[in-house]
Amino acid sequence: MAEFHAAALPERLQQAFQAKQSLAAQQVYFAPVRHHSPACAYALQQYIQALQPTHILIEAPHSFQFLLEALLDADTQPPIAIFAQAQRHKAAQASSQNKKSDEDEEPQEDQTPALFSAYYPFCEYSPEWVALKQGTTQHAKIEFIDLSWQEQSAFKLENASLDWSQKNLISERYLAHSQYIQNLAQQLHCRNHDELWDHLFELQSISKLKQAEKFFDDVFTWCSLARLDYEQDVLLQEASLHREDCMWQKIQACLNPKHKILVVTGGFHTLALIENLAQKDTVKRYPIQVNKKEKWQESAWLIRYSFDRLDALNGYASGMPSPAFYQQFWQDLNQADEQEKSQTHVDEHLIQQQFLKYLTEICHHLDEKQVLDVTAYIALKNTAELAFQLAHLRGHYRPSRYDLLDALQSALVKGELDDGQHLLFQEIYSYLSGQQLGKVAAHQHSPALLQNIFKQIEKYRFNVSDTIPRNRKLDIYRKPLHQDISQFLNLLEFVDCGFAQRLSGPDFTHGAGLDLLFEEWRYTWSPSVEARLIELAELGDQLQQIALGKILALQQHNQENGLGHSAFETAKLLTLACRLGLKEQLNILQKQLDDYLQTDQSLHSVVAAAQQLYYLWSGRQLLQLPEHILQQSLVQAVKQACFLLDQLYDTHEDKIEENLKSFKTLHDLILSVSKLKSQQDNDSLLALFYQHVERQQFDQYHLSKLKGALDTLMFLDHRIDQAQLQQYLKTAFAIGCDADEAVQYIQGMFAIAPEIFVQSPIAINALYDLVKHWREDTFLQILPDLRYIFSQLSPKQNSSVSQNVARMAGLAEDVVLDQVHSHINEHDMLNAAHLNQQLQQLLQHDQLQDWITGVEK
Repeated sequence: MAEFHAAALPERLQQAFQAKQSLAAQQVYFAPVRHHSPACAYALQQYIQALQPTHILIEAPHSFQFLLEALLDADTQPPIAIFAQAQRHKAAQASSQNKKSDEDEEPQEDQTPALFSAYYPFCEYSPEWVALKQGTTQHAKIEFIDLSWQEQSAFKLENASLDWSQKNLISERYLAHSQYIQNLAQQLHCRNHDELWDHLFELQSISKLKQAEKFFDDVFTWCSLARLDYEQDVLLQEASLHREDCMWQKIQACLNPKHKILVVTGGFHTLALIENLAQKDTVKRYPIQVNKKEKWQESAWLIRYSFDRLDALNGYASGMPSPAFYQQFWQDLNQADEQEKSQTHVDEHLIQQQFLKYLTEICHHLDEKQVLDVTAYIALKNTAELAFQLAHLRGHYRPSRYDLLDALQSALVKGELDDGQHLLFQEIYSYLSGQQLGKVAAHQHSPALLQNIFKQIEKYRFNVSDTIPRNRKLDIYRKPLHQDISQFLNLLEFVDCGFAQRLSGPDFTHGAGLDLLFEEWRYTWSPSVEARLIELAELGDQLQQIALGKILALQQHNQENGLGHSAFETAKLLTLACRLGLKEQLNILQKQLDDYLQTDQSLHSVVAAAQQLYYLWSGRQLLQLPEHILQQSLVQAVKQACFLLDQLYDTHEDKIEENLKSFKTLHDLILSVSKLKSQQDNDSLLALFYQHVERQQFDQYHLSKLKGALDTLMFLDHRIDQAQLQQYLKTAFAIGCDADEAVQYIQGMFAIAPEIFVQSPIAINALYDLVKHWREDTFLQILPDLRYIFSQLSPKQNSSVSQNVARMAGLAEDVVLDQVHSHINEHDMLNAAHLNQQLQQLLQHDQLQDWITGVEK
């Protein structure tokens, strides 16, 4: 390759090539790769067939060696990943004699466990996967040679300023940030290092890829020149030197005259490995120093992975963008290889047909999604012509990913890119990314929790073959199976594994949608779901067990925050246990709630607890709850709340609104209890309610908002008649009364039943007379509250009030006072006035001022 002419290589790289030749004489060979590159995978496949190595050493944590059998199982199909966890358990306290002086003493070490998680992914065109499969076919011994994840985690914990709480164990960010590669991309008119890689490597012809040793020499040069940009301190801080130290030792241990060794690593590390092997007596060591007082535990599992997680466009730093495109590219390479074996050469017509077939699928997909402005055939025809022309112009034997994207943009986008084209490109990138999920052998090592979840998913017929979001509608009242599915989904949502999200349905926690007969959920399986369930597996092998532990943790949290004996918090946990089907905990929480209802002295807490119990009673059939016990608790909560109504006389401003809501909620609950008890029992509850409320106390403490609510409730419950209510209204709006208290009285009425005010001409007239006597500054002070109050009315109610006010003011009946343009604010009005002034000046300048005055000459 002309760009990497040997004469232009730095001296260090020339020496590395010489060392590489010497190592080859010792039967040590190197295949520097870009992770998830079809070209590297294809060349490596050819290299292994030609080289026939006895040992293949792969850059992956050596602690993953026990998963080799599962990886090579016939039922394991990429994309898959090894999910690894390393946990540091509590460290022992340092002995006192080892402490420094107070001035120099370091902060005490965190005693809480630290958990580090990471993925090591494979797809069909990952060179590491090809090394596993091809090497096994040729009976080579496979060995992983990188630092264990436990060792890497220990190092990263010592360098806590770096975010390594969860990562991918394959990283190529160095290549993306190399100044050399950026400059080369600029010289070759490529947009970024991905397009440059495609241009130089991925689009090499099949005949060149078969010259594997030459191909890997070029990759080695590319990656080595990128590495020369990095200072030693950066590599040290990122643990690259420590990892290379481990890999070098593993290679060194494998050296034997009888062994033919092939080392497959990311190309960024190959230079260091060759130099260390060539200078083994003088190489500087970088061992990982693990604190002996710390105990680490590492676990790893094979899980299904997905194309969207492999996509560099979705944040995966080591991936190729658009993995579904490169999957197709990999399949095309192998199909062409089969043809070459039978025909001695690759037919250019086959290459063209391969691309056209894939492009046809894309165009049909875009047509199905209704994002094309032309027919699928026209889109195919125009895009294909442009793609092949661009490939020819750029020296590619077939269109690259960038050739395809540029052709799609030119053929399908008319006008500006930002002009409504977002959905089109969203669908294009989604198709090129793919939604494919891999498979792992059913018998492979995995936590019992994950196995149990998969059994339930199969039983309930969820489609988890890919990562496409799907909806599931459940007939929860009529179908017992759907009730079980709902409970299963609620459990998964509660443990926060990210599998399902409820879109609609009755909500017995917040009392929303209680009349709905169906639930609708959206679910999707992803590697993160599987990883989260593996993390949760440490807590138990059943969802109910994990959910119970989480509820107990919430109880502990309430205790620590002084809410351990709160009736409301306990009622929320009871509702949660009912929704999740935790029968044993339900009984315990039921007894606790009955106790706390007797001891909780907060009106708000007891009323909210009663409301939660009513929500549960509404769903008693679905949740399969004991109706009699639930009814007893609800009545008990209502009665206890009535005994706490003396808290309504609290004059703190922030308490008044809360008390008003509790007051109204309790009254609504008493009326609702009529569904459970006889009319006589219901009347006794209502009597108990009014027995503990004194109107005179509201007057004494100037709680006009609560007084307005009370008067409205008494009228609705027929405890006062129309005449008595009108008298209360006249008194509330009497001339000379406090303006603020009058407004609060209205607010109290509106909180209960605004229609009573609307339907009372006496109330409107009294308020009108009161407002007429207010001073301007008083009116302006109260105006925001009045606006807020009347904004709660319906348009019809506002119209009725405005017509009454118009008649009182002596205005014509056809004057409409309720047409308020609420969307026009003060800023809009000022702008409009300014524009009007500018318009007048322009008209005067053009001698058109008569248009303004309406005077004819």
